[in-house]
Amino acid sequence: MGRDRWRNASDVAQVVASYLRCHPRVERVRYAGLKSDPLFPEAATTLECGFGPVVMYKAVGEWHFLECAPDDPRDVVMRLERSLAP
Repeated sequence: MGRDRWRNASDVAQVVASYLRCHPRVERVRYAGLKSDPLFPEAATTLECGFGPVVMYKAVGEWHFLECAPDDPRDVVMRLERSLAP
């Protein structure tokens, strides 16, 4: 993945992680770009061009791995909303 695509995918992951953090069915979110993540201090001083495209989240007792592409974050959020619906 080139530098621009990495940056764009990181931006999408940041939006998705922020959305998941507020979702009522999501118990935990791990993304180095969230200030609440234990890796944030180190990642903020080490990583370049964003925090990366990978978001992990725990919903309904199960961990999920999501690798974001440099897509429109609204599309990703809408797919997640459908999958997280009760």
